[in-house]
Formats: sequence, structure tokens, C-alpha cells
Amino acid sequence: MIVRLQLNRHLFSTLGLKAAPHLQAIFLSLPPRWRRVVLVKATTMNTNLDRRHVAAKGGFTLVELLVVIAIIGVLVALLLPAIQAAREAARRSQCLNNLKQIGLACLLFDSAKKAYPTAGGVVQQFTHTTELAKPIHGFENASWMYQILPYIEQQNLYDLRSGSTLLTSGFVNTDLIEKPVSVFNCPTRSGRFATIGTDIYALADYAGVMATWNDPGWEGFAWEVNKPPNANEETAVWTGILIKGGQVNKASVPAEVWKFGPVSTQSIEDGTSNTILVAEKSVQDKYWTVPSSFPWPYWEVYGYYGGADWCHMRMFAAPTTGGTFRGEIPVRGDADFRPGFSAAAPATEFGFGSAHPAIICAAFGDGSVHVISRDADLFLLDQLGKRSDGTNASLGDL
Repeated sequence: MIVRLQLNRHLFSTLGLKAAPHLQAIFLSLPPRWRRVVLVKATTMNTNLDRRHVAAKGGFTLVELLVVIAIIGVLVALLLPAIQAAREAARRSQCLNNLKQIGLACLLFDSAKKAYPTAGGVVQQFTHTTELAKPIHGFENASWMYQILPYIEQQNLYDLRSGSTLLTSGFVNTDLIEKPVSVFNCPTRSGRFATIGTDIYALADYAGVMATWNDPGWEGFAWEVNKPPNANEETAVWTGILIKGGQVNKASVPAEVWKFGPVSTQSIEDGTSNTILVAEKSVQDKYWTVPSSFPWPYWEVYGYYGGADWCHMRMFAAPTTGGTFRGEIPVRGDADFRPGFSAAAPATEFGFGSAHPAIICAAFGDGSVHVISRDADLFLLDQLGKRSDGTNASLGDL
């Protein structure tokens, strides 16, 4: 009886009737020959199901694997541009934030000193032994970037220049020149440096605005310490908010000194909200980092803190009339073609530009920041860079 009961339980399990008493009763009421037929059919079905289960556990077929890989590739191709666009949007936002800090620092400087910072003195003053630790001619010889360091929470870097002796003062001897300041760099370009001989200079991505070199009376600016300023320099070249601090002729005894400016909020007749303070400067992507001093990269020398020169002062070179035409310089993207570029030498950079697609970022005299199309009218940009040209140009005109 016990053996028969166990046998019946085995049969019910095989047939899938273990939890169905009414089906069990029907099965037991069948003649023995029919029960054998049902049992054989049920055993065959269970064997086939077990085989399918084992086959399913064996993994993907080659076709299935290739289909999965193809789907993943399509998803990556669809998502990658969106990810890159999101990253660039974040970098552009950080770039605008950098310019916002620069604009606010200049306003704090103006509040404390009753004038905006200057572009510094001539570039040769940067390395002159008599002015390493501090300026001695009544105007700051280092750039506007150096002058606003205390207002962007970099007082320690500002103080580093003074040193304690001639050999431990200045910008080179203290290694101040190679210490990056994130506020002065667009995150899309990341950190940029130039190697000049044995010295390394951190390079900036923002610049103040001077007049277009096609304007009447524009004769350039002096960069040496042994001559007077160029003709019309103060009035024809330094027409923006950040202007040259002055000129010194050390060849005469005593030294001759010409002090320019300064520019205060009240002297910006076109209005601080209508005048560009600083904007992103043009840099060819192949030369984000300058590997050597040959050929001499004078448009980047000497990094953050050099005097009133191309390293942190640029122009919107519109083809204005009435003066000597020296060429038009469009607002360029970093990957754009540069006339004069060759494999042996980079092209000179005197204008504005950006690594961001289709735009440049700029800070205005009131501390506001704006995105400007690279296709904006060059004449209007030149007018917006001048503090008192009387044209009444505004951001809304772009």
C-alpha cells in the first residue's frame, strides 16, 4: 500500500497533478492501458522542457551578441553629442562666472581707488630690475590682472611679488608668473602656459579693449622703457576702460614720466552698461600652449602680469575709415584659419575670439556679463569697446 502511494505521488508529480486532487481522481479512474499512454506522453514532454532549459542557460548566440553590440553603439552615438553639449554648456557657464568675478573685482577696485585698474606700463618694465618688487614711477607697471588679485581672494599672490631681496622679488624670481589663477582662464581651453627660455608663464584667456588700428591717428603704443609714448597714444589707442598707466623714458636723467588716465566710472560717458570691459581673446587651438620662445610669441608675453601689451589687451579691428588701413581682424574661433599661419610659426593674435561654438563671452563696465555672437558687427563691437566715442551703441544693437 505504501509503495503504491509513493508510486502514485511520483506519477502525479510527473504529470503535474500533485496539487490537483480532482485531476488525480480522474487519472486513477482511467483503465491501466490508458494511464500508461498518458504517463509516456507526460514523461516525453518533461524531458523536452528540461532540454530547452539547459539550452537556454548556455548564453547568447553570436547573432544575438552582435545585435546587442549594435544597439549599444547606436545609443552611444545618440548620447555622446548630448553629453558633449552639456559639458560645453557647463564650461561656458563657468567662463561667464570668471568674467563676472573679473567685472566685480574691477568695480571693487574702482570703489577703493576711485578709478578702474590700468593695463600697466610698457612691457619692458615687467623685467626691469628697478621695478621688480614695486612700481617706482607713480603708476603700476604690472597688468590689470595683477592689480585685481586682492579683489578675487588672491592677496597672497599679490604680496608674493615684493619678496625680501632683489633675488627673491618680482614675478619671475618668486615663480609668481607660473602660478595659474582659474579666474583668468576659460575652462574650455583649460590651463595654458608658455615656455620662454627656462621660464614658464601662465597665459590668460581674457583681455581689455583698445581702439582698432584702422582709426584716424592710431600710431600704436610704445613698449620700450627708453622712449616717449607714441604720437596720439593716450587718445587714439587707449580708448577703452582699461588703459595704459603711463610711459617712462629711463634713457633720460632723471627719467621722464607720462601718466595716463585714470578712468573712473564718471569718465565713461557712453555708460558702463554700454561699454565692454574685458572679453575672451583670440587663441589658435594649436597654440593654447606655447612650447618655445622661437619665434618670439610677443602677443602672449609675459602672461598674466606683463605690461600694457597684446598679452591682455586686444582690439576689435573694424575697417574704420579716415586712418591708415592695417587690416581687419574678425572675431575668431580657436579652430578658424589664421592668415600667415604656417607649420613653422603660429599666426600673431591681436583680436578677440573664443573656444566656445559661435560665441564669445564678455564682461561690461557695470559688472554684467553677456554672450555675444562671433558674427556680430565688428563696427558695433569696436564702438562698444570705447568708453566715450559718442556713438550711443548698445548691446541691443548687436
